[in-house]
Amino acid sequence: MRTLTAIGMVLVLGLVGLARPTVIGITQIVDHPALNATRQGIVDGLRAAGYLEGQNVQYIYLNAQGDFAVAVAIAQEFKARRVDLVISITTPSSQAIVQVFGGTATPVVFSAVTDPVRAGLTQYPNVTGASDLIDVRSDLALLKALGARRVGMVYNPGETNSAVLTDMALKAAPDYGLTIVTASVTGTADVLAAAQSLVGRVDAIYVTTDNTVATALEAVVQVAQTAKIPFLMADPTSLERGALICTGFDYYDHGKLTAEIVVRILRGEKPSSIPFVRQAGTQVLLNLDAAQAMGYVFPKAIVDRATAVLYGGRRLVKAE
Repeated sequence: MRTLTAIGMVLVLGLVGLARPTVIGITQIVDHPALNATRQGIVDGLRAAGYLEGQNVQYIYLNAQGDFAVAVAIAQEFKARRVDLVISITTPSSQAIVQVFGGTATPVVFSAVTDPVRAGLTQYPNVTGASDLIDVRSDLALLKALGARRVGMVYNPGETNSAVLTDMALKAAPDYGLTIVTASVTGTADVLAAAQSLVGRVDAIYVTTDNTVATALEAVVQVAQTAKIPFLMADPTSLERGALICTGFDYYDHGKLTAEIVVRILRGEKPSSIPFVRQAGTQVLLNLDAAQAMGYVFPKAIVDRATAVLYGGRRLVKAE
């Protein structure tokens, strides 16, 4: 009897050791620094909560490379592999995921989504997440302080997130004495020509959290620097890529905020009981290297607002 009991205990312990880890599918629409920082923040946040890759959690990471049809195929792949939870980074990826998982028993947590309501993500009880809605009015005020009157916006109207923010800018611009001139794109190959079309028509360029444009950001930087047009990008990770001024929040922190929601679900809470959250906090970062290259001098009021600068290729954070 003792022998059988001992054998039984060994079998039970063996089964515990072989317990299936929680399988999490993570997807994003394209590869660029802000989204990669978000993903890393999510993984690090889960690790800090005790979810260790290779032990009790397994990640399946797939990138749609800018193609919505591929994003839908990724959602179908996650379903076929019976993942326990899905994390969708960006609006397009989240919209693709809910096409397949909306209303199912599988929890979906979105991240880096501008307007979850307009994107159609809030109607499902199994879906919640974190919004990265930027402060468009603050950006317009900053552009006004730069001396701009006509602001060019390069954007992809096919991205709900970008369409929402561009519409917000168009509506708010008159309050700041600004005129918005739009240049639309359908893919990354269009970004250079769209930016070039603004030269001579605007005295500043503004890009929001548009995934298409962010992927080809260097094209906008090239045009802005050559034409000596101030370029504001609503993404702090774009500072080292050449934008003259960046605003927004740390996307790594946004990933950690998303991870907090994921952890709550993994510990038993239902997505329907967790309202989506918005990222708080806004930074102003100045690229002194780019300013020097184009002979631009920042107004003192903007220098005073800066939370960090890029100088000599190094990001220097202003002391509190």
